[in-house]
Amino acid sequence: MSENVNHSIAGSWLGKYGYQDDSDGSTFEAVFLESRGYIEGSILDDCSLGEAFVTGTFVYPNISFTKKYRKPGLEPVEYRGQMSEDGQSLLGVWTIKAERPGLLDNRGTWTAFRDGTEDAFPIKTLRKELLAQAGS
Repeated sequence: MSENVNHSIAGSWLGKYGYQDDSDGSTFEAVFLESRGYIEGSILDDCSLGEAFVTGTFVYPNISFTKKYRKPGLEPVEYRGQMSEDGQSLLGVWTIKAERPGLLDNRGTWTAFRDGTEDAFPIKTLRKELLAQAGS
């Protein structure tokens, strides 16, 4: 492993999440701060859900956080995942726990890449396209 590998979660990430039923998800931008294994930050979903705050933990390679939307009435989302060996990507699953009896949990997958990396470019391009479509 190279000495220049960055296993810190801190910084800006571009990502995409999807639903287990293969319906469309959303792209997002995340900014994480890290201190002694604890993380906080914000995520901006490129859809009507908007901005959310995140708190959780990160001990390489494992990340776990809760996303709470600013918009009232939206349930918190639990994220679990892992950082790649090269420190440039994250991959995991998310879950929204059913609040009422008889309903099923909602879940899906997510991935993110450090902003500025080659792998983040397709997500950055997709974000621009989706935002342009939303504006028209």
